[in-house]
Amino acid sequence: MSFFPPPSKPLPDGYPLEQIDAQGAPLSAGDLVLIPAMPEWLIHDVPPEEVSRLRAQEGTHMRILKVDAHGYVWFGAHDPWFCLRPSDVVLQHRGTNEI
Repeated sequence: MSFFPPPSKPLPDGYPLEQIDAQGAPLSAGDLVLIPAMPEWLIHDVPPEEVSRLRAQEGTHMRILKVDAHGYVWFGAHDPWFCLRPSDVVLQHRGTNEI
């Protein structure tokens, strides 16, 4: 199942992001990862209520729901809620993409 359409234009330099976590481990959809902190690039322009919801995920383990065409890893219960760069997370356990 694809949540995101493929890019209509070539990706910019540096994309797609390499699927490597903060400690150098490869990542893929279905992997269980630690979210150590919400990065500033994600929350800097977000309403305070949503920042609180996102910060509540700090220190938790979540499964990667999807990797988009740009290489961002997406999280959510069944549908995408937020994304992070692969280097923002730490692999805990290899998983299955059947979430």
